[in-house]
Amino acid sequence: MIANMLQKLISETAIDAALLFDKKGTLIDSVNLDKPETLSAMTNIIVEMCQGLIEELDQKKLNQIILKSESLLIIANTTNEEQFLIAITSDITRLGLLIKVLENFVN
Repeated sequence: MIANMLQKLISETAIDAALLFDKKGTLIDSVNLDKPETLSAMTNIIVEMCQGLIEELDQKKLNQIILKSESLLIIANTTNEEQFLIAITSDITRLGLLIKVLENFVN
């Protein structure tokens, strides 16, 4: 079911890759990534640091993180209290669409 979820996300949004991991950084599933275990561990550190920042600003919950380079867009969404979904695309012009799709996709 999880693999189907990631494949569905890729087919519906035309993203390049997707990754699902738990709050400990343990890989659950990935599609189109060469080193998903490394990426899930590194992304988990980013999520933990951002959650700490959000809490310092008196907010309760981190919903989404967006990382953008010249030619890459990475969007991390919480799926529930235990898991995080990462979408990766080289089409950075799709930022607005992907934010909306991901928000609706995981809820």
